[in-house]
Parts: sequence; C-alpha cells; structure tokens
Amino acid sequence: MSGISSSGVGLATGLNISDIVDAIIGVQKNALVKLSNRAQAFEATEGGIKTLEANLLTLNTSVQKLNQKSTFETLKATSSDTNQFSVAANSTATAATYQLQGLQTATNHQVISNGFADTDTTPIGTATTITISNGGKLNEPKLLEELNNGQGVQRGSIRITDRDGQTEVVDLSKTLTIDDVVNQINQSATSIEASIQDDHLVITDTSSGSGTLKITEVSGGQTAADLGILKSVAGPTFDGDSIYRITADFKLSQINDGNGINPVSGQDDFQVLASDGSTFDVNLDTAQSVGDVVDLINNHASNGGKVTAAIDSNGKLTLTDNTGGAGSFAVSALNGSLAARELDIETTGTGGVITGTLSGGLNSVLLRNLNGGVQSGGTVLNAGSVYLEDGAGGNATIDFSSAKTLDDVLNLINGNGSIQIEASLNQTGTGISIKDTSAASGTSIEIQDVSGNLASSLKIDTLLADNKHTVDSGSLDLRYVNQNTSLSTYGKNGTAVSTGSIRITDRDGTNFLVDLSDKSTTKTVGDVLTKINDAATTAGAQINARLNDTGDGFIIESTGGSSFDVKVEEVSGGSVASSLGILGSGTTGVTSRQTTEISIEATDTLSDIAEKFNASGVASATIIDDGTAFNSSRLSITSSRSGAGGEMILESDYDFGFSTSVDAKDALIRIGSNPQTSFLLTSSTNSFNDAITGLEIDLHSVSDTPSTINVARDTSGIKSVIKNFVSAYNNFVDATDTLTSFDPDTNKRGVLNGNSLVFTTTSRLEGLLTKKLSISNNSIKSLSELGIQFNSDGKLQLKESTLDQKLADDPTAITEFFQQEDHGFAVVMDDVITKMTDPFTGTLKAQTDSLQASALSLNTRVAELNTILEDRRQRLIEQFTQQETIVNQLNSQQTALSKLSSKSSS
Repeated sequence: MSGISSSGVGLATGLNISDIVDAIIGVQKNALVKLSNRAQAFEATEGGIKTLEANLLTLNTSVQKLNQKSTFETLKATSSDTNQFSVAANSTATAATYQLQGLQTATNHQVISNGFADTDTTPIGTATTITISNGGKLNEPKLLEELNNGQGVQRGSIRITDRDGQTEVVDLSKTLTIDDVVNQINQSATSIEASIQDDHLVITDTSSGSGTLKITEVSGGQTAADLGILKSVAGPTFDGDSIYRITADFKLSQINDGNGINPVSGQDDFQVLASDGSTFDVNLDTAQSVGDVVDLINNHASNGGKVTAAIDSNGKLTLTDNTGGAGSFAVSALNGSLAARELDIETTGTGGVITGTLSGGLNSVLLRNLNGGVQSGGTVLNAGSVYLEDGAGGNATIDFSSAKTLDDVLNLINGNGSIQIEASLNQTGTGISIKDTSAASGTSIEIQDVSGNLASSLKIDTLLADNKHTVDSGSLDLRYVNQNTSLSTYGKNGTAVSTGSIRITDRDGTNFLVDLSDKSTTKTVGDVLTKINDAATTAGAQINARLNDTGDGFIIESTGGSSFDVKVEEVSGGSVASSLGILGSGTTGVTSRQTTEISIEATDTLSDIAEKFNASGVASATIIDDGTAFNSSRLSITSSRSGAGGEMILESDYDFGFSTSVDAKDALIRIGSNPQTSFLLTSSTNSFNDAITGLEIDLHSVSDTPSTINVARDTSGIKSVIKNFVSAYNNFVDATDTLTSFDPDTNKRGVLNGNSLVFTTTSRLEGLLTKKLSISNNSIKSLSELGIQFNSDGKLQLKESTLDQKLADDPTAITEFFQQEDHGFAVVMDDVITKMTDPFTGTLKAQTDSLQASALSLNTRVAELNTILEDRRQRLIEQFTQQETIVNQLNSQQTALSKLSSKSSS
C-alpha cells in the first residue's frame, strides 16, 4: 500500500502531506495576496468615483432643468371661483387675464311617455316602430352671430312698452338664437308678442290700449337696433328691419339651408342662354362664396356683359338678361351637376330676370331641401296650385307657384279667408299639420294637387273620412346630412368616424377596397362618397354612392347585376364600416342613416320597450311611477348624447305621448364681463377646451358673477425646480462625505478618503455656487440673491421668502440669471459638470479608465500566478506521492530482510 489518503496523510510515512504542501504554497502566495489587495483597492476607488459621477449626473439633471426655457415659460391658470370653473394651461397658452361666467350647464335630453297600466304585464297591443333622430327639424333658428351679415347682435337689454303703458326691461344678454330672443320677449309681463317672419321680427301688441308701442335701448346699448326692432309706432304692430339676408360674403356652405352646392369637379356646371341666342358655360370649381359665383358669371370670357349676376336687396341671386333678344333666357344644368338647381336658377326667366332663393330665412327651410333634398334623377318640386276644402264646405284653390320656403306655404294657407284651415309644424317639428277649424261635425277635409306636385311632396294630399279633421304629414325628410357633413361628428352619438379600409362587393360578385384611412383626405361624407365611386369605377363594379333619399345620410346602391346582395365588410379587423353605419348587406344597397329604429312588437310590455332603448346605444330608458291611481307607469328616456345636438326626435305611429321633461341644452359661458362687448360660447359637454387657446376649461356651475381666470408664469413650478437643484446638490455633498469619511475609533476610511479628485470637484462646484456671474443687464448675479447660501455643514439652504419675493418682483431676471447665453449659472454649471462626466473625454472617465486598467493588469497577474502555484501544488503532491511509494518499498524490503534474518538465526 502506498500513496496519500483522502485526508491528505501519507500512507507510508504518516505525514500530513496536504498541510505540508499548503504551507509551502502559502509562503509563495503572500506576494499574490498583496497583488490581489491592490487590485481590490483600485476597484473600490473606481466604484467610489462612479458613485461620485452618478451624484454629479443627478445634480446636472437638475441644472439642465434650470437651463430649459420651458421651466420658466410654463404658464399656470387659476380660477378665482373654483366652484364655477376649473382651468388648466397647456404649452400653447399665453399669459393673460380673462373674465368667464357660467350661464348654463350642459344637459341630456329627457322625455317621458304617457302613463301605462303596469311595467311588465300588460302589452301595448300594437306593433310599431320608434324612430330616434337628432336632426331634420324644420324650424332650426339662426344663431345671433349669423345675423346682420355676420356682424351678429350686441347682447344687452331692451325696454319694451305696450299700448297700455306697461313697461319692462327684457334681458337678452344670454340669448343664443333668434328663437331665444322671441321667447324672452314673450315671457315679459307686457302685452307684446314677438314672432319671426322671413328675414325679420314682427312685434304685436295684444292689449286694448291706444298708446304708443315702442322698443328702446337700455344703458346706451344697441341690442334693439341690431335686432331691427328699435321702433315706436302708434299702431298695434310693426315689422322689424331685415336682419338676415344672404350677401356676397356668405360661404357656399352656409346657403341652401346649410347644404351648400355640389358642382361637378373638373367640368362645367350650367349653361346660361341669353335671349339673343348666345350661350356660355360656367364652371364653379373655384367658387367658395356666393360672391365667387356672381364673379364667375359676370367675368366669364364669353359673357361680355350680356348677363349680369348680382345679390339683390332681399338676399337673392339674380341673373338679368341685357341682350334684349327675342328668345328665351334660361339656365340649364350640364354634366349632371346639381349646382344650378341648388342655387335655384335652373329655370327659364320671366321678363329677362332669373331669381334664385338661397335661404329659408330666420327659422324656416327651403322647399327644395325636403324629401331628401335635390337629388340626381329625383323628383323635382313643382309648387303649383292646390285645392283645399274644410269640413264645413269652405274651399279654395291656392297658387303656391311663388312659394320657396315652408313658411311661404304655411302663410298662404293660413292667410286664405275662404277656408277654416290652420297649417303649422307638427308636434315633432319634422313635418306639418293641417287642422280643420270649422264645425266639429261635417264632411271630410280634402287636399289635392290641381297642378304641380306640392301637396304630394308635403305628404298632405288626402281625402279624409268624415269627422277626421287633422292631417299630419309625418317627417318631411329634410336634408341635413350633406356632402360637407364632417366625419368628426358623423358617428353614433356625435362621435368621430373610425379610419381604415372597407371592402364592397356588388351583386355580380365584383369586390374592391376603399381606403378611408387618410384623415387629411377623408374629412367629410362627400370625401367618402367620392372615394367609393372612384374605387368602384376603377374596379368596374356596378356600385354608386350618393346621399340618401331621407336627408339623413347616404346610400351605397347597386346599379346592376343580379346574383346577390350588395355587401360592405370591414378590412383587417377595422371598424370604419360600423362607425359609418354601412356594415352589412342589402338587396339593392346599404344605407347609412343618422337615425335609429326600434322595432316594437304588439306583445311588448313597457319593460320590454325600455330594454330595447337601452340596447340601442343612443338612449337609455327607465320606468318611473308617478304615484297616480291609474296608469302610473311611465317610460323615461334619456339621450346618450349631451347638449343641444343630443335632442331626440321620437316618431312613431303609436301614440306614446312623449313629452320633454328635460330640455337638451349646450353648456354656455360668457367671455368678458360686459355683456355688450363680450361673446358667448357653447359646448355639448361642460368642457371648453377650444374656447381660449391653450386653456382647458371645465364649467361646474352657473353664477351671477364672472370668475377671473389668470394665466401667468408658473412661479410654483420654477420654485420647485430650484428646490430640486438644492436637494440634488446636498445629496452630492452627502455622497462625498461618505466617500471621504474616516472613523478614528475603527480606523475605517471611505473609499475616496484622501483622493484629490473629490477635493478638485467640490472646489469647482463651491466656487461656482458662491461666485458672482458676469450676467449683463441683469439685477441678479449670484445664487445668494435668490436666497440660496451655504450652511455650516457645507450644504445649500434656501430662504424661500427671498426666492418668493424675487419671483414676484422680477421672474424674467431669474430666467436670465440661469439661462443667459454663455454666462448663465445653469449654462456654466452644466459645462463644468459635463467636462467632468463626459463619457468619452471627462476627467472622471480618465480616472476610472486608469483604475480599470490597473485593476485588470493586477487581476490578470494574480490569475497567472494562481495558475503557476496550482501547477506547483500538483508537482509537490506528485513528488510526495512518489516519496510515499519509495518509503513503502523500503519498508517492504526492510520487513523482508527482517524475516530472513530471523530465520537464519534460528
């Protein structure tokens, strides 16, 4: 047996070989340990410098913040009445002071039904459809800002005096529309009633007095004058001056009841035929205003003064034939353009003049915009004569050929003394109602077209059964969605339409993609229609997109083919088809409408109907009990869309008795403290983020007094940045104290104790912090002037009262102190710290590189020596093993010799 045991003891000699080898190697390792300790010291110093560098970088972050213009240019908005307004300023705000007053908060429209017997037991018994829409009313009033050729109305108060001598001051400072004005006047305690007729107000005194009817200004205002009613008359009524008429300055998008006109791009729109037989073709591609249309006609190269276009004193477009020829004077459409009809000049002139009515007036609509408006291939309105007979047998044939607006029709009916019939808007305001006011019993009421198609167009051509004396047209389908309708509000509940692509397949299976993802080229309904039609033409598909026949959207229709329905699909998981309301298929086409239809079954209870409203996405419904003994269950419906735009128009063949319980109102604020010089702004929500550039304004409550909104430099933000700088420097001081510390009790030193780099760094910074800088033309030249000084611990301390005073007195001087080019404190300090911390050329980088190189060299040498000593250990083990073998052999030989000697002696 020979060798070494697992415990390191020689088997032959009994010596602890491992200890002997460790002792030999240990003596040789002493030098290696010294080298390793030196490497660790280098590494510790490098770590200390990196800690120093990290604190310097943190300090420099706060310094750089002091060197950012945004730090000192940031504005803060405050409200003197936070119960009325909350405000915030963004980066586009400017320093200013505003007076804002909350006049009205936004509300959601609510309606309530008639009473029903119970909630979930009794069915209504009649199958019907409830149509919900937010547009199509025939008496939308004009905003006051639209009056007087866009000059608006100075809001203030007027004094009205009736013929009985009653006088009252009427406050019109919060009115938005001409209807608001009428309502305020009619609520007064006097006997004066205001109404709207065509382009002016009508003031009527219903008293029996014989005095003077007059309206005067209050406190030097001009409200009455702007409304055209600053008058005094001896009679019981007077017509106000015209306050709304079309002028050359009107944009085309403002005429035709806001539907504008639709010229054919790149082609001529209409031809003018003068009575001498000469013609010229007019292209309206460049026209933006009514004046542009006039100029394009008058300045046409082929006109030469033969025809003169103008806007007359009544706001109508007139074309006058100056040739004196014997032929016809006419305007006819070209290339399928609808522009001439929309301008109301597609006709043959009488007496050498063609006159086009461009507007429905203050609160009426043009007849041509009913039944979906002017459509290519659609029925053209011909307002001829209509026969009307009341229940008592009174009759009249009324000539409506001069009627251009719905008010014209109503006035001609109501002004005819031969019949006892009243014409008015129906309950929903989307159609008209004809009521027989003759004897309760008698023959039926009869309305029939004699010439033209007016009665049928107005859906009142009828022969009622006996004792039926009211005709309701239902909705007359006023056009209110047009080519210019913005996609930003076309989605459900007034939301923006999504972007993306859709796939359309025609009835023969030809499909094509329509890219609607570019917001810059897809802004309006017209843009969508154009892109669909262009893509269909390119693909050879039998598809046409146009405005629909109900005035509330558009249709993608088939123009041929027979195999299957027209289909519209989303592409790549998009939602644009859904948000446009065209996702799906139809036998002749797919229609997008700004209406929602709820189908009601005869077996539905009130609870079932409420569930269907809640599933519609446009309204929510609850059932309330009004506490009455009979039929106490009522359906309460709330629009999902807030503001005036969320007003619900509910139409159904079944009489639910819907009536408004909460009006749909926009939030209303006044900007300015004087109503006569201020202006009003509305919002469908209580947020006014676009009212004043850079301000986000939220209205919380109304008030009788304005709130002062002050937008000023955010001194609190500046102060916060300066305090962060002081804190960052003090953290740097704490770090250097730790790195250079010495404990005499334990003799323990910080890793940078005695290192000159720390001293150099702190000296540079301290010198800069106490130095007076060469900042020209500035009242502040040192940190101490801002209240920043060293304390006894070598740290900075801030006297906030001093800084607050400087911020209040001269914030610009503080900005200059920190940021003046080449000399500002933050500019200089950033340069000093950057020179030390630059990752390529900084002094700290040079130090750490040197320490890393030294540590690496020593660690490499230690590794090499460890390898050498390990090899030496192995050789020693091998040598001792061989020695054990030899000793074992000698022991064996000695044993053998001893045995031989013992035998020989015996």
